[in-house]
Amino acid sequence: MRSAAITQPAIRDRILAEAERLFRAYGYSKTTVADVAQACEMSPANVYRFFESKAAINEAITEVVLARMETLSQGIAREARPASERLKRLVMEGHRFTCEQYLNESRVHEIVAIAMDEQWGVIDAHIERVRACYRLVIEDGARSGEFTSNKLEDRCQCVFNAVIPFCHPQIVAERYSLDRGRQAALMAEFLVDSLLARA
Repeated sequence: MRSAAITQPAIRDRILAEAERLFRAYGYSKTTVADVAQACEMSPANVYRFFESKAAINEAITEVVLARMETLSQGIAREARPASERLKRLVMEGHRFTCEQYLNESRVHEIVAIAMDEQWGVIDAHIERVRACYRLVIEDGARSGEFTSNKLEDRCQCVFNAVIPFCHPQIVAERYSLDRGRQAALMAEFLVDSLLARA
Protein backbone atom coordinates (compact mmCIF):
# COMPACT_ATOMS: atom_id res chain seq x y z
CA MET A 1 0.00 0.00 0.00
CA ARG A 2 1.40 3.40 -0.95
CA SER A 3 2.01 5.81 1.88
CA ALA A 4 0.22 9.15 2.26
CA ALA A 5 3.59 10.89 1.85
CA ILE A 6 3.78 9.47 -1.67
CA THR A 7 0.14 9.70 -2.73
CA GLN A 8 -0.72 13.16 -1.42
CA PRO A 9 1.85 15.07 -3.53
CA ALA A 10 0.71 13.03 -6.54
CA ILE A 11 -2.92 13.97 -5.92
CA ARG A 12 -1.99 17.62 -5.42
CA ASP A 13 -0.01 17.63 -8.69
CA ARG A 14 -2.95 16.05 -10.51
CA ILE A 15 -5.32 18.73 -9.19
CA LEU A 16 -2.93 21.46 -10.34
CA ALA A 17 -2.44 19.87 -13.76
CA GLU A 18 -6.19 19.55 -14.37
CA ALA A 19 -6.88 23.02 -13.00
CA GLU A 20 -4.26 24.58 -15.26
CA ARG A 21 -5.69 22.70 -18.24
CA LEU A 22 -9.21 23.96 -17.44
CA PHE A 23 -8.05 27.52 -16.73
CA ARG A 24 -6.25 27.55 -20.08
CA ALA A 25 -9.23 26.09 -21.93
CA TYR A 26 -12.11 28.01 -20.34
CA GLY A 27 -10.53 30.79 -18.28
CA TYR A 28 -10.10 31.20 -14.56
CA SER A 29 -13.39 33.04 -14.05
CA LYS A 30 -15.49 30.37 -15.77
CA THR A 31 -13.87 27.39 -14.03
CA THR A 32 -15.16 26.23 -10.66
CA VAL A 33 -13.66 23.97 -8.02
CA ALA A 34 -16.40 21.50 -8.91
CA ASP A 35 -15.13 21.49 -12.52
CA VAL A 36 -11.61 20.76 -11.31
CA ALA A 37 -12.89 17.98 -9.04
CA GLN A 38 -14.86 16.40 -11.88
CA ALA A 39 -11.82 16.47 -14.17
CA CYS A 40 -9.82 14.73 -11.42
CA GLU A 41 -12.63 12.20 -10.83
CA MET A 42 -12.92 13.17 -7.18
CA SER A 43 -15.25 15.15 -4.96
CA PRO A 44 -14.93 18.92 -4.43
CA ALA A 45 -14.37 18.13 -0.75
CA ASN A 46 -11.25 16.19 -1.70
CA VAL A 47 -9.93 19.17 -3.70
CA TYR A 48 -10.52 21.37 -0.65
CA ARG A 49 -8.35 19.02 1.41
CA PHE A 50 -5.40 20.27 -0.66
CA PHE A 51 -6.46 23.82 -1.54
CA GLU A 52 -8.68 26.00 0.62
CA SER A 53 -10.11 27.89 -2.36
CA LYS A 54 -9.95 28.40 -6.12
CA ALA A 55 -7.67 31.35 -5.42
CA ALA A 56 -5.24 29.01 -3.65
CA ILE A 57 -5.23 26.75 -6.71
CA ASN A 58 -4.52 29.76 -8.90
CA GLU A 59 -1.69 30.83 -6.60
CA ALA A 60 -0.05 27.41 -6.92
CA ILE A 61 -0.46 27.42 -10.72
CA THR A 62 1.02 30.91 -10.88
CA GLU A 63 4.05 29.66 -8.97
CA VAL A 64 4.47 26.86 -11.54
CA VAL A 65 4.16 29.25 -14.50
CA LEU A 66 6.58 31.77 -12.99
CA ALA A 67 9.03 29.01 -12.10
CA ARG A 68 9.40 28.32 -15.82
CA MET A 69 10.68 31.84 -16.38
CA GLU A 70 12.93 31.57 -13.33
CA THR A 71 14.45 28.34 -14.66
CA LEU A 72 15.06 30.02 -18.01
CA SER A 73 16.68 33.05 -16.36
CA GLN A 74 18.85 30.97 -14.05
CA GLY A 75 20.09 28.91 -16.98
CA ILE A 76 21.07 32.02 -18.95
CA ALA A 77 22.73 33.63 -15.92
CA ARG A 78 25.04 30.62 -15.50
CA GLU A 79 26.02 30.20 -19.15
CA ALA A 80 29.72 30.16 -20.00
CA ARG A 81 29.73 33.29 -22.13
CA PRO A 82 30.58 36.99 -21.57
CA ALA A 83 28.39 38.86 -19.13
CA SER A 84 27.29 41.31 -21.82
CA GLU A 85 25.88 38.47 -23.93
CA ARG A 86 24.15 36.92 -20.95
CA LEU A 87 22.60 40.23 -19.96
CA LYS A 88 21.21 40.77 -23.45
CA ARG A 89 19.83 37.23 -23.45
CA LEU A 90 18.20 37.75 -20.05
CA VAL A 91 16.35 40.78 -21.36
CA MET A 92 15.37 39.29 -24.70
CA GLU A 93 14.40 35.82 -23.48
CA GLY A 94 12.45 37.27 -20.56
CA HIS A 95 10.55 39.48 -22.99
CA ARG A 96 9.97 36.60 -25.42
CA PHE A 97 8.72 34.37 -22.60
CA THR A 98 6.30 37.09 -21.47
CA CYS A 99 4.94 37.53 -24.99
CA GLU A 100 4.54 33.79 -25.58
CA GLN A 101 3.07 32.88 -22.21
CA TYR A 102 0.91 35.88 -21.39
CA LEU A 103 -0.02 37.47 -24.71
CA ASN A 104 -0.38 34.51 -27.04
CA GLU A 105 -2.05 32.60 -24.19
CA SER A 106 -4.61 35.13 -22.99
CA ARG A 107 -5.99 32.82 -20.33
CA VAL A 108 -2.53 32.36 -18.83
CA HIS A 109 -2.36 36.15 -18.73
CA GLU A 110 -5.62 36.08 -16.78
CA ILE A 111 -4.19 33.58 -14.27
CA VAL A 112 -1.13 35.73 -13.59
CA ALA A 113 -3.06 39.01 -13.67
CA ILE A 114 -5.38 37.72 -10.96
CA ALA A 115 -2.39 36.61 -8.91
CA MET A 116 -0.90 40.07 -9.27
CA ASP A 117 -4.08 41.47 -7.77
CA GLU A 118 -4.70 38.85 -5.10
CA GLN A 119 -1.45 37.06 -4.24
CA TRP A 120 1.29 39.63 -4.50
CA GLY A 121 3.59 37.56 -2.26
CA VAL A 122 4.01 34.97 -5.03
CA ILE A 123 4.82 37.68 -7.58
CA ASP A 124 7.19 39.47 -5.21
CA ALA A 125 9.16 36.29 -4.51
CA HIS A 126 9.38 35.63 -8.26
CA ILE A 127 10.68 39.16 -8.90
CA GLU A 128 13.40 38.69 -6.30
CA ARG A 129 14.57 35.40 -7.84
CA VAL A 130 14.76 36.92 -11.33
CA ARG A 131 16.48 40.00 -9.90
CA ALA A 132 19.13 37.67 -8.44
CA CYS A 133 19.88 36.37 -11.95
CA TYR A 134 20.56 39.90 -13.21
CA ARG A 135 22.71 40.61 -10.17
CA LEU A 136 24.75 37.44 -10.77
CA VAL A 137 25.50 38.43 -14.36
CA ILE A 138 26.37 42.03 -13.51
CA GLU A 139 28.62 40.99 -10.63
CA ASP A 140 30.34 38.43 -12.89
CA GLY A 141 30.94 41.16 -15.44
CA ALA A 142 32.38 43.48 -12.78
CA ARG A 143 34.71 40.76 -11.47
CA SER A 144 36.01 39.97 -14.94
CA GLY A 145 36.58 43.64 -15.78
CA GLU A 146 34.01 43.57 -18.55
CA PHE A 147 31.63 45.84 -16.60
CA THR A 148 32.49 48.77 -14.40
CA SER A 149 32.49 48.01 -10.68
CA ASN A 150 31.62 51.60 -9.77
CA LYS A 151 28.38 51.87 -7.74
CA LEU A 152 27.57 48.25 -8.49
CA GLU A 153 24.54 48.05 -6.20
CA ASP A 154 22.96 51.12 -7.78
CA ARG A 155 23.65 49.81 -11.27
CA CYS A 156 22.04 46.44 -10.49
CA GLN A 157 18.96 48.25 -9.22
CA CYS A 158 18.76 50.52 -12.27
CA VAL A 159 19.20 47.67 -14.73
CA PHE A 160 16.42 45.61 -13.19
CA ASN A 161 14.09 48.60 -12.95
CA ALA A 162 14.70 49.30 -16.65
CA VAL A 163 13.90 45.70 -17.60
CA ILE A 164 10.67 45.27 -15.62
CA PRO A 165 8.39 46.87 -18.27
CA PHE A 166 9.53 44.29 -20.83
CA CYS A 167 8.55 41.36 -18.57
CA HIS A 168 5.43 42.75 -16.94
CA PRO A 169 2.41 41.11 -18.65
CA GLN A 170 0.13 44.12 -18.51
CA ILE A 171 2.75 46.64 -19.62
CA VAL A 172 3.91 44.40 -22.46
CA ALA A 173 0.30 43.97 -23.59
CA GLU A 174 -0.28 47.71 -23.61
CA ARG A 175 3.01 48.94 -25.10
CA TYR A 176 5.19 46.26 -26.67
CA SER A 177 2.94 43.49 -27.93
CA LEU A 178 3.33 44.38 -31.62
CA ASP A 179 6.93 45.57 -31.93
CA ARG A 180 8.46 42.06 -32.12
CA GLY A 181 11.02 42.73 -29.43
CA ARG A 182 12.52 45.86 -31.01
CA GLN A 183 12.26 48.03 -27.90
CA ALA A 184 13.50 45.22 -25.68
CA ALA A 185 16.54 44.80 -27.93
CA LEU A 186 17.25 48.52 -27.84
CA MET A 187 17.04 48.51 -24.04
CA ALA A 188 19.35 45.48 -23.82
CA GLU A 189 21.95 47.25 -25.94
CA PHE A 190 21.61 50.44 -23.91
CA LEU A 191 22.02 48.63 -20.58
CA VAL A 192 25.10 46.73 -21.71
CA ASP A 193 26.65 49.94 -23.04
CA SER A 194 25.98 51.70 -19.75
CA LEU A 195 27.74 48.93 -17.82
CA LEU A 196 30.81 48.40 -19.98
CA ALA A 197 34.12 49.34 -18.36
CA ARG A 198 35.80 52.20 -20.20
CA ALA A 199 39.52 52.36 -20.83
